Amino acid sequence: MRISQGYFTNDGDFFGPGRKEYLHVTFKTGSWQGLKIVGDTNVPRGKVSFRTLADLNLDINNPTPAEIQIRAETWNEDGFSWMEGASVRFDSPSDKWIINFWGGSFSFSRVQEEEALNAAKGADQE
Repeated sequence: MRISQGYFTNDGDFFGPGRKEYLHVTFKTGSWQGLKIVGDTNVPRGKVSFRTLADLNLDINNPTPAEIQIRAETWNEDGFSWMEGASVRFDSPSDKWIINFWGGSFSFSRVQEEEALNAAKGADQE
């Protein structure tokens, strides 16, 4: 389980075209979650980007039902909601998290803590 935790960044356009964001993935209170340490105006840093549904499949190497946090109106500070229908898994051979959502498959590669924390010194994406 410990190997699945750490800092990860999106390989493609999961957060939008050209957006590079960073997550700190941990296992807390019975579920996996990806906390944004570099976010965007939709879901800024300090918010959870994804979380697995608690008490389900704890073998994270298999697809596990998850929710993705979204915000339709960026001006609404209380406008966050969870969208179901996603699944996540950790692919040990490639050392990547895989999120299946919106009919697509998106990967997140591990980065060193120093890279992630340096990125967090900058501003969130627009």
